[in-house]
Amino acid sequence: MNFFGEVGTAGYAHIFLFCILLPIVAVRSAKKLELMPYPPRLRFYFSVVPQHIFFIAISVAVAYYEFIPLHFASLDIKKSIWLSALLLLAMVPVMSTRWRKSVIDREKKAFLFMPHGKKEKVLWLVISTLAGIGEEITYRGVMWILLSRLTGSYWGAALIASAVFALSHYMQGWKSIGAIMLFALVFHVLVWYTGSLIEAIVVHTVYDMIAGLAYGYLGRKYDYPMEGTG
Repeated sequence: MNFFGEVGTAGYAHIFLFCILLPIVAVRSAKKLELMPYPPRLRFYFSVVPQHIFFIAISVAVAYYEFIPLHFASLDIKKSIWLSALLLLAMVPVMSTRWRKSVIDREKKAFLFMPHGKKEKVLWLVISTLAGIGEEITYRGVMWILLSRLTGSYWGAALIASAVFALSHYMQGWKSIGAIMLFALVFHVLVWYTGSLIEAIVVHTVYDMIAGLAYGYLGRKYDYPMEGTG
């Protein structure tokens, strides 16, 4: 990957949108949602889908104008499969205790992450796929290189990108931010080691799918109010 070089207008616009504006909006939105009843999940999911598509389009366009190659071919397929599987096996057990506690404690935000019924589950799988593709292209594919060009350090850039990525997931709760940032850094290592985004995309997508289905299962098991938060 071409980590170093000049940053153009499109690159600065990308950094402003995803490093500054999006985290601010994420924090404000999460705090605002805590003060009112959450919208129906189906409506919320339908609103999230076009957002992810828009972010993918923006990042791909910026990659084109800033001459940032987006690699999707693994250097060593067998090794990539093993690394991806190990990362996924590490992430799920670590976060599963957090999922369970969130449901048992009746945390309000858990409502949005537990698809219930066929339509919600299908939409959740679509959202997980779009999030896996879009967030990896945005943070590990484009932002990492742009910040490397600005700072002159690709690992310093990875740290900044991971922090921004974690803040952009503020809705999941501040207790989860540390774990999200750690996993983001591991994704950077995975992309750097394999020279490809595909492994990170697959792990990210599968993890999000498992998280939603697990939340739904736990919600039913612990009698979480699946149809509304009041």
